Order: sequence, then structure tokens, then C-alpha cells
Amino acid sequence: MQIERKRIPASTAIEAVTTLTIPDVPAYAEKIIPMLLAEAESRGMAVTGPCVFTYEGCDGSPDRAFTMKVGFPVDACRGQGAFACAEVAAHECLSTVYRGAMKGIGPAWSAFTPLALQRGEALQPIGREVYLEWIDEGSADNQVELQIPLQG
Repeated sequence: MQIERKRIPASTAIEAVTTLTIPDVPAYAEKIIPMLLAEAESRGMAVTGPCVFTYEGCDGSPDRAFTMKVGFPVDACRGQGAFACAEVAAHECLSTVYRGAMKGIGPAWSAFTPLALQRGEALQPIGREVYLEWIDEGSADNQVELQIPLQG
């Protein structure tokens, strides 16, 4: 597994925030992603990048609730609606790219996290998934960048 340290530029995002468990993620994503895209369009916001899932307080346990944000970077926040805009500060992170079906993303995180910790850098308790290429849940051609932001 190749791990890269990279700088993520600041961005504006339209996002939905909820509390759920890991088994709830697929159904929530299937429902919320079209709603986010429709609202961005109706508010005149151009989507400028791929969908991003942010997991806060998720330790990989299927039964433990955590905060999840699902969002898209946009050119600017305009108007009001059901979803808020958020400013994502520029930051450094450790990243790796997972390729494959979604059933393998948990094991990918389980492999990536200890390798990231071994590097000795201060990590934030946050995981991000950037959906670079999405075909469908079972596709071997999905590409998802896994990111762990660094402290400071």
C-alpha cells in the first residue's frame, strides 16, 4: 500500500451532516447524494470536484454511532436551502487510493490506518473518502482516495 503525504487546498462545500453507524452509510449515501446535487444546481453552485465522505469519531466498529458529512466542493456558496455550506481549511493529510468494490473499503481502512500511525505523525481522528471514480457498489473499477488529516 502506497501512502502519500499531500496538501489539500481550501475549499467551499455543500454538505449534509448526520449521525449514523457504518451499516447505515450505503442507504444514507444513496438518498442524500442526489439531494445535494439537486440543491447545488438549484442554488446556482457549480460542483468543482468529487463527492467526499468525512467520518468523525468512527473507530470502525459497526455498532458505534459517529458523525458523517457527505459533501461536494462548489465554486461558491449561494442562497439558502436544506443543506449548509462549509469552509474546508487547507490542510496536510496522509492518503492512499483504494480500488475496488465497497465491500473491501473497510479492510482497506484497516490496513491504511496502522501504516499511517507507524509514520509517527500526529493524525486527526477523522477519515475522509474522496470518490475519484464511482461506478457502483460492486465495481472493481471504483477509485476512492482514503485520507487522514494531520494535526496542525
